[in-house]
Amino acid sequence: MTSDFDQVKKILKKYNIKDLEEIEYGKDCFDELLDYFADEIPYGVMKAREGTPDEWIFDKLCELGIDEELEREQEHIAKHYQWKDML
Repeated sequence: MTSDFDQVKKILKKYNIKDLEEIEYGKDCFDELLDYFADEIPYGVMKAREGTPDEWIFDKLCELGIDEELEREQEHIAKHYQWKDML
């Protein structure tokens, strides 16, 4: 069985998301994440009475460590290009 972390990474990769700030409310990536977490999001949050779905998803992605993973990937790419420019 695939973990939440792996499934979310797959969704983000599908939409070429490199930073959590790129996930826009109402766009395809957001909608797919919303569908994926539909069973976990509290009813009050889903209806925006006790929070908002976008904040809940952002918090959930941070809880899974996706924010740190994306940051590490960006640092790796930056270092790669830094070394490439030195050659």
